[in-house]
Amino acid sequence: YERLSWLVTALGRWSVGAVRTLFVRTLHFPPTVTLVTMRGLIATDDEMRTGLSYAMLAPEAAPAEVRGESLVNLGRFEKALDRAFSMPGARAVALLIDSPGGSPAQSSLLHRKLLALRRRHPRVKLLAFVEDSAASGGYYIACAADEIVADANSIVGSIGVISRGFGFVKSLKKKGVERRVHAAGDSKSGLDPYLPMRSADLARQRRLLKELHANFIGAVQAGRKGRLKRDEAALLCYNSTEPRLFASPGRRTLARMAQRGDGLFDGSVYSGAVAQALGLVDGVGEMSTELQRRYGRAVRVVRVEPEAPVDYRRLLRWFL
Repeated sequence: YERLSWLVTALGRWSVGAVRTLFVRTLHFPPTVTLVTMRGLIATDDEMRTGLSYAMLAPEAAPAEVRGESLVNLGRFEKALDRAFSMPGARAVALLIDSPGGSPAQSSLLHRKLLALRRRHPRVKLLAFVEDSAASGGYYIACAADEIVADANSIVGSIGVISRGFGFVKSLKKKGVERRVHAAGDSKSGLDPYLPMRSADLARQRRLLKELHANFIGAVQAGRKGRLKRDEAALLCYNSTEPRLFASPGRRTLARMAQRGDGLFDGSVYSGAVAQALGLVDGVGEMSTELQRRYGRAVRVVRVEPEAPVDYRRLLRWFL
């Protein structure tokens, strides 16, 4: 009797699942939206394991990122994104972003991955939703979406690149320590924190930052094509600076500032409400409410979790 009841229960569950799958695939009901959450610092797991200073990437990152509990990178999310886009009957993929930024390379890799999936699945819409922040690399990733929706108090923007460091030249000299570096190549030992900064090294570093910044700007312009409001951003930037002789800028000044991308591509951050006015996001709202408005109250949200990486070195400790 117990085996028979178990068999009937199993068949019932299978039948319900089969009918639901049939409805989803043929009638597209209930509407299905897959959800992928990207929360935390954008960095590889190896960077955290080797002790790379997370302050160099984003000082706002919490200690959880250092422990590897909440990291965003292509290695963790590649398979999850593939599953989200290829799920049968999926009408859209909701990308929930809460990140202060991080690695430029990982941000670009995820951005390119999302664009490739959009080309492979043209019927599946990609919607990015911002919680606390989509700044720097977080906004880089969001620009791959068809639309971006943020809360009115979300932090959005920071389209720029930064490099931080310290100099210990005087400290070493005070302690009587001499730094010795031998390198083949004039640029190999640039920006050594224990050696005086050379003007040539600084010029090379600025060139590199400009290259990364140009790539970032290109991705934003391509993703937000026709939606960015340069004049409004330039005027807001002008009014946000110190008081000037004239209350409003002249046409030439405003045109020059808009051409440079002041207020958009200078690292400025805005609330979600202001970001909407500048074209950085498409709307202000909350994910659940927005999905129900688009796809009805019966919308089914399916979470797709990323795969946590396996630290094989920790596993080997049990056997050594």
